[in-house]
Amino acid sequence: MPRPHSEIPSQRLAVSRSQAPAPEALLQRSIWWAVAITLVGWVLLAYPMVLLALLSFVIMTGTLDSTTTAASVALGILGFVATLSMLAFPLLLGLAVKTRRRPYWIAALLTGVLAIAACVYLTVEWLIPLG
Repeated sequence: MPRPHSEIPSQRLAVSRSQAPAPEALLQRSIWWAVAITLVGWVLLAYPMVLLALLSFVIMTGTLDSTTTAASVALGILGFVATLSMLAFPLLLGLAVKTRRRPYWIAALLTGVLAIAACVYLTVEWLIPLG
């Protein structure tokens, strides 16, 4: 009985797929890589996270003399989403480095872009003009 075509080793590959290690067989890095990346990331992003959360709360609720508009509520919600992305970015990056899986890298990239955009927004719109 002949073998199925998928089980026949390729002559072009140095190692056939049947002999190659499975993706799960790749050695994972130590959990301490993930812990270290997460802690360092949270330390670096602590000040922008707190500042953006407070700023979003003030923008969303308004002051005693002003009324709250839909645009200020939307901007406050966007600020809170950016704050959560700053919180999630170091954790997802640590998991991506430890496990070496594509979904973690994609999630870390998306939250990282949003976190960097929030830090640039805080710096350009609030810290430089107030400084």
